Amino acid sequence: MELVNNKIKSLNISGDHSLSGKRHGIVFNKDSNISLDIETLSLIRRLSNLDNIKTIVEYYPELSVLNSSGSLNFKILLGNKKSSEYGVYLRNKIEESLKLITDYHTVIFPIRIQCYKKLSKVMLDGNVLETPVYNHAGVTGRTSITKGFNFLTLKKDKRQNIQPVNKEMCLVEVDFKSCEPFFYLKSNNFNIDSDDVYLWLCEKYNIEMKNRDYIKRGILSMIYGANENTISKIMRISKNKVLTIKRDLGLDVLKEKLQNDYDKKGFFLNYYGRPITNDNNLINYYIQSSAVDYCSLAFVKFCQDNNVQPSYFIHDSMTFQCNKDQLEEILKIKIITEPHSNISIPVEFNLLYK
Repeated sequence: MELVNNKIKSLNISGDHSLSGKRHGIVFNKDSNISLDIETLSLIRRLSNLDNIKTIVEYYPELSVLNSSGSLNFKILLGNKKSSEYGVYLRNKIEESLKLITDYHTVIFPIRIQCYKKLSKVMLDGNVLETPVYNHAGVTGRTSITKGFNFLTLKKDKRQNIQPVNKEMCLVEVDFKSCEPFFYLKSNNFNIDSDDVYLWLCEKYNIEMKNRDYIKRGILSMIYGANENTISKIMRISKNKVLTIKRDLGLDVLKEKLQNDYDKKGFFLNYYGRPITNDNNLINYYIQSSAVDYCSLAFVKFCQDNNVQPSYFIHDSMTFQCNKDQLEEILKIKIITEPHSNISIPVEFNLLYK
């Protein structure tokens, strides 16, 4: 199997992906120091919302009746024709997967998941909650909880009753303000001298903020691809002003770039280099997935800088535990900076337990 990829040194194939039943490697670039295995390549695919690379037994489910716990020489069991068929399938999936590999997988994602490890336990109504396990796959990059207590579905009023298991600790929620519009604008070098992005936009474009909810809904609809007539009605402003704002914010230019990338390669990259393999809503997927990466990386740095321990995450917010003597200084923090992008976004704190 001859494959070429500049990003990794080698790929190891073993277990039920190996026709011979033995571990073997494919060398791509001796000068690189990154080696992967076939399971890691499947993980990279899942992060881009693609299916796993099937094992031989998954590809030929009739083999499951063998129920063997040891290594098998599938080539002998299958014969030349079926072995060749699986070999072609495996080769195609590897080639498809190698195209997806970016610095996101080797640099960004390993940092992102640091926050989701060793979460500190909390209680609700006297019961210790099972630690959640977060899934990072999905087209928008947003996490879901696959095991443990599902904080994502817990009603907001019930969160106020959550307490740390260790009563000597404080429990605090930190939430980014208007994370997605802030991130989009700051990542495009807009200098926002306000902690209210919607008020800033209104002042910039001479829009009277009669109803904050209308303005917020309109701006979010704008950056997520709604048409000018719809935005105009929501915000109660002229269509021409909507067109001006969209042009200034570069939304149409971004959409065209993302579409061109997708048409050429079958995927496009978010701000941090995460491949996205669906073009149903280009700007939406780009901004949401980038903002999720931003929050995760920023929270990692916040936890390191302030020596606090996260308990759980709900989209743009993190609930963490800290010592009582830290609380006063932490609550003074007005912004959190993500070091990779050097983007700072305002935050607000909610004290759940002291």
